Amino acid sequence: MKDKEGPTVITVLPEDDPFYDRFTPTRKMIFVGIVALSVFLSPSSTMAFLPAISKIANDFHTTDTMITLSNACYCIVMAISPCVTSPLGDIYGRKPLYLICTAGFTIATILTAVSQNLAMFFVFRCITALFGTAFFSLGGGIVSDIYIPQERGRAMGITLSGSQLGPAFAPVIGGVIVTFTSWRVIFWVLAGLGLFTFLLSLVFLKETIRISRAEKYKKDHPKAYWVPYNPFRVLKAFTYSNLILSGFMSMSLLYNMYGLTTPIPNVMNPRFHLTTPIYGALFYLAPGMGYLIGSLYGGKWADRYVKKYMKLRGERIPEDRLRSTYVSFGLVLPISVLVYGWTVEKEKGGMVVPIIALFCNGVAQTFCFPSINAYSVDCLPHLGGDAIASNYFARYIAGAIGTGTCLIQIRTIGVGWTNTISAFVLLFGFGSCLLLIKYGGKLRNRSNNFV
Repeated sequence: MKDKEGPTVITVLPEDDPFYDRFTPTRKMIFVGIVALSVFLSPSSTMAFLPAISKIANDFHTTDTMITLSNACYCIVMAISPCVTSPLGDIYGRKPLYLICTAGFTIATILTAVSQNLAMFFVFRCITALFGTAFFSLGGGIVSDIYIPQERGRAMGITLSGSQLGPAFAPVIGGVIVTFTSWRVIFWVLAGLGLFTFLLSLVFLKETIRISRAEKYKKDHPKAYWVPYNPFRVLKAFTYSNLILSGFMSMSLLYNMYGLTTPIPNVMNPRFHLTTPIYGALFYLAPGMGYLIGSLYGGKWADRYVKKYMKLRGERIPEDRLRSTYVSFGLVLPISVLVYGWTVEKEKGGMVVPIIALFCNGVAQTFCFPSINAYSVDCLPHLGGDAIASNYFARYIAGAIGTGTCLIQIRTIGVGWTNTISAFVLLFGFGSCLLLIKYGGKLRNRSNNFV
């Protein structure tokens, strides 16, 4: 008997959609490699100059705290950047925005290198952040364009490894440069990397978006040259409870990351009587190598949980990816922060214990991020790039708070209590993760009813 209620609707699963087979695996990995290199730029610009803070402060006749505040301003613009650039990537395509942003990053970095006063340094650093941070949301969009959900965690992990190479090596390179030459050379090196990324994007990157909003808009407005958009529509993503909770998770992680790493020279140099910038910079290798290792394996670990629970349930549920963070988020992160803070405060454990704590913290941190990034893309796919952009907005606001307040806290209440506060912030983020695992499906269903 025929169904009189209407035609049968056939749902095409992502793994059966030919859209994801347009590019060969090799070409996909080239795209991922370009994304990984581009997301290396902005964190490197944030971290490379930290060993040179005192030198820059002397040149501009100001204090270390004021130069640190430039990093807080940098983080605020990092938060705003995805709001402006992510919608443009959906409208005009990923590649045009990639070329504009790599060119903008390069030019702004050159202007930072030649800054003649503090105002110029602040302004051009902020412009650098505006262009440099765009790669995170644009790169997340590229990964979601070319990989099915079960494969995104691994790809997200590889791209994330690029962003973690910056914290791993940029401060050390910056320490070497400022020890033997001018701090301005740090920014000339970053400008060279920006130019190299621009050329790679120009030659090898292809457009990945299914159909741009500009193409849809011009069907109805054939004479239009500009598609109107609200740059802060990204913030509307926070009307969804799932993205609010995942935003809390990211905020706690970035607050911890920047609050822990920004003051390393100010904490370690007096603690171990170090007088040469390069020696203090070497401490960044501990969390940095942890970030790198965690980013390489965290995505695979998250994908493993997705596949495991798919077999158990017979279906894929986005929240299952977050189960991979139980140990890293709930145990390793808060414990490592407390061990680091109090061993430095009480001058116990020599160099070994804080270095191990920094390394463990770095591994755990980036075991969490691939899950959060992929979840933000998967949980409400109709939002497109706005979902991941909103998450970056939240995390870098917290990064700005962590950067801007860490030295003040340490000088007021000490490094032990400062890191105790960070541990409680992490536990708050982990609580948000547990709520998503338990209630995320219901929250998504409620959200979809209003779409």
